Amino acid sequence: MWPEARRAQVAAAVVAAALLGGSAAAFAFTEHLKLERSPVFRTLVGKQLGPNCRCRFRKIRIQFTLRKPDRLSVVVVDSDGKVVRTLLRSTVVRAGRQRFGWDGRDDSSQVVPAGTYKPRLHLAKEHRTILMPNPIRVDTTAPTIALVSLVPRVFSPGRAFRRNHVVIHWRASEPVQALLYVDGVLRVHWKRFIEKGRLPWLGTGLFAGRYHLVLRAVDRTGNLSSGVPLGVVRIRYVEVRPHVLRPLAGAKIGFRVIADARRIHWRFGKRRGKTGPGLLLLRAPKAGRYRLVVTVDGHAAEALVIVSPRG
Repeated sequence: MWPEARRAQVAAAVVAAALLGGSAAAFAFTEHLKLERSPVFRTLVGKQLGPNCRCRFRKIRIQFTLRKPDRLSVVVVDSDGKVVRTLLRSTVVRAGRQRFGWDGRDDSSQVVPAGTYKPRLHLAKEHRTILMPNPIRVDTTAPTIALVSLVPRVFSPGRAFRRNHVVIHWRASEPVQALLYVDGVLRVHWKRFIEKGRLPWLGTGLFAGRYHLVLRAVDRTGNLSSGVPLGVVRIRYVEVRPHVLRPLAGAKIGFRVIADARRIHWRFGKRRGKTGPGLLLLRAPKAGRYRLVVTVDGHAAEALVIVSPRG
C-alpha cells in the first residue's frame, strides 16, 4: 500500500504544479496585455447628431490614430451591436491619423432611429476588434414649444416711449433655443438652451403697422419645431384723429393725439409747442388749408385742416 500512496502523492503534486504554472502563465499574459500599448489612441468622436437638421450637428467626426499600418474596417453599430453603417471596408491604411464622418444614415441612406450608437474598428493584422467607448446620441425628434403669454399687443419701439418692447413668455418640451419670426423673417434668436423663458422683441427699425409673429424652437442637435402662430402685434408711434377737420375761421378745434410717450411736439401753421398725448386744443386761423404735424422721437403724424370763412 505504501508505494501506491506514494504514487498518489506524486501525481497530486504534479497536478498542483501544472495548475500553478498555468495560472502564472495566464497572469503573465494578462500583465503583458496591460503593458502593451493600444493600437488605437487619440480618439475623437462627436457626442450628438441630428440628421434632420441643417446645422453643424448634421454630421459628426470620428477620428483616431493608428500606431501601425493595418488592414482597417470601420463601422457604426447600434446598442445591440448590429452594424448600421459601414464607413470603411477592409482597406490597407498607413499608420497615423484616420478621419471619418457619419451623417446619421444607414447603408441604405435612411436616417437611423433615435438612440445610442458607437464606432467599431477591426484591425486584420492585429486580429483585434475595438468598440470605441465614445457613445453617439442620435436625436431625430423635433421639440415642441408653447406660448405662455405675450404683452403688449400694441407697442412703440424707441427710448422715448413707455411700452417700447414686447415680452413673450414660453415653455418647451426640452432645453431649446427660442426663435421669433416676424412676417416670416427671423428677428430674435435666444442663444441659451432652456426649457422655459422670456423672449423680448424690441421691434427696432420697423415701420408702424401690423406684424404677424411665429414662435419656433431648435434643440441641441438642430431639430426645429413647428411654428406656433402668436397672432398680430401692432407697432404704433403716434397718431392724430381726426385726419381731416373742416372748421370755421376762429373756431376752437380739437385733435386726439395717441402716443405712448410723455411728451409730443406739434406744429400748426406758424404756431408750435409741446404737450402730453391726449386732447390737443387749438384755434382755427383764417380761411385756408393747414396741416397739423405731431412728432415723437422722429416719428410724425399729420392731420389736414380746411378752414372756411365766417359768414
